[in-house]
Amino acid sequence: MLRRPSGGHLDCTPVDTSVGPSRVLVVDDDEPLARVMARTLRVRGFECDVALSGAEARKLVAAQDYALALLDVRLPDESGYGLLEHLKAARPDTALVMISGVDDAELGEAALEHGANGYFVKPVGATQLYLLAVANIRRRSLEIEQRESVDRLADVVARRAEQMRNAAEMQSGMLPASPLKEHGLEIAAHFTAAREISGDFYDWYRSDDTHFTLSLGDVMGKGLAASLMMATARAALRGVAGVSPLDSGVKQAAGVMSAALEVNQAYVTLFHCTFDPGSGDIAYVDAGHGLARVQRGESGQELLRERSAPIGMFSDTEFVTGEVNLGPGDSLVVYSDGLLDLRPDLAIRDVQLPLEARQALSAQEMVDILARGARDRELQDDVTVVALRRIPL
Repeated sequence: MLRRPSGGHLDCTPVDTSVGPSRVLVVDDDEPLARVMARTLRVRGFECDVALSGAEARKLVAAQDYALALLDVRLPDESGYGLLEHLKAARPDTALVMISGVDDAELGEAALEHGANGYFVKPVGATQLYLLAVANIRRRSLEIEQRESVDRLADVVARRAEQMRNAAEMQSGMLPASPLKEHGLEIAAHFTAAREISGDFYDWYRSDDTHFTLSLGDVMGKGLAASLMMATARAALRGVAGVSPLDSGVKQAAGVMSAALEVNQAYVTLFHCTFDPGSGDIAYVDAGHGLARVQRGESGQELLRERSAPIGMFSDTEFVTGEVNLGPGDSLVVYSDGLLDLRPDLAIRDVQLPLEARQALSAQEMVDILARGARDRELQDDVTVVALRRIPL
């Protein structure tokens, strides 16, 4: 008669804790059958431990990693299903296969529901045993590789999301605080990016003792490349503040942007102007933007006609300076084409702004009304609206 060693388990080969993913645990209270199964797998190159009870299996699993565990349904001290759940939690990388003397579909289904990779009915032939071991170890290895790949991808996505959040915060910090209220004027903006970072930009600042400069630009494209071009365009325009006439300054800024635009095969539409609050005079350059108008009171409007090509589209573009005057209470309104997704009627140039916007008591209220709903929907393009209102002195 075969005797069980005093250690409580049968070693088919000496246990080596450095052994890799070819180690198998056979759990079966039928000792002769367990020895035959172990011997069959050993001949095929596997290393095996045998446990004759659930307690022995738990002890082995606590000390050793296994690529595969073959579990009998009926054990002397517990159900094979209880052991299956324990092994699933303790060694999630181990492939688990139930081998039972009962040919019952419901038992097999229960085994799969409890996390088993397979259910086989005894007797299991030598070839079938070898093939089920190879197949389940390979499948489990592929599952582990896939999980690790997904984890790595999730880590990359998380790092990129963090980088994008940081970039969005930096980009947001470059935009002037809204609104700006000075003697004789109010400037306000509404900005909602379609993605974390944007190719739209706006800017305003005092350019000398009597003038303010205002810009709104839209870089072709979205995402990181567009946002980098946005920062380049903003810096270039700030670098020519005070250059007169205005079109000469824009041309100098376009020269600074040209190399980056060419590399990225991009262009920038731009509305750029200076404003004198004392006189109400505005000098502007519209480089392919075309979405600016003067709102005169509640009922009148004036479209700005002077227009040049976008920056970066043609190397020999000559920019043209236009002029318009704001009377007390009049507003200059400029927006990006993303607003047309919210208000497609504004694509028709002669259509008035909504009455509610025209009746707004402040520039900030006006832009918020125009961009209403931008933050409540998934946008295809960035939405930027800027208003400059001349306040009666």
